[in-house]
Amino acid sequence: MYNQSGIYLKKHLYNFKKYDIIRRKMMKNLPNILTVIRTVLALILLFFFKEMTVLYIVIFSVAMFTDLIDGTIARKLGCESYFGAVFDSIADLLLDLNIIKLVITHRVLTKKLALWMTLALGIGIISPIINLIKHKKFFFIHSIPCKIVAGIVSVIPFAIYFGFIDTYLIFALALLTVAMIEIVIISIMLKNPDPDAKSIYHLIKENKALET
Repeated sequence: MYNQSGIYLKKHLYNFKKYDIIRRKMMKNLPNILTVIRTVLALILLFFFKEMTVLYIVIFSVAMFTDLIDGTIARKLGCESYFGAVFDSIADLLLDLNIIKLVITHRVLTKKLALWMTLALGIGIISPIINLIKHKKFFFIHSIPCKIVAGIVSVIPFAIYFGFIDTYLIFALALLTVAMIEIVIISIMLKNPDPDAKSIYHLIKENKALET
């Protein structure tokens, strides 16, 4: 009887440890899982939706929600990685393509605004090129202004759907331009590869701290 109880207890403990290992692995990979979900949702929106419907808004909202929490979870769990940062940037780019598609199909972008957006994004592309040359790693910088712009840009589908896009688009492009110029300056200033550099201000403080 005792042997049977002991065997049962050992088996139960083994299953518990096995479950705990699986749980830890799942938690460690949770940020990347969220990024995969965002990537899949962005691809669905990009290729399977011709019109902006309520379902489109719901799916887009879920995708944006994963974008808000995956980085925070990665930092809290201590599982940030170069792969995760690059993958996150790709997922963000796919969502941005959805927004560009909406802007084009709904014809809310004038020629002047289109030129402005192209120039702003062109400036932003300089940043990862500088990072590749300096640090041998291609990565985008997720600065605080970029995160603010991402939040503002993510409202564009709602602005189109509810009809307040004209003024909002100018506001979004102005902030996008400032953010893109800043990440180029950050890339020039970076001494070590850091996709999560917060801002020029924070970088100056960090560099001064290293010098003292």
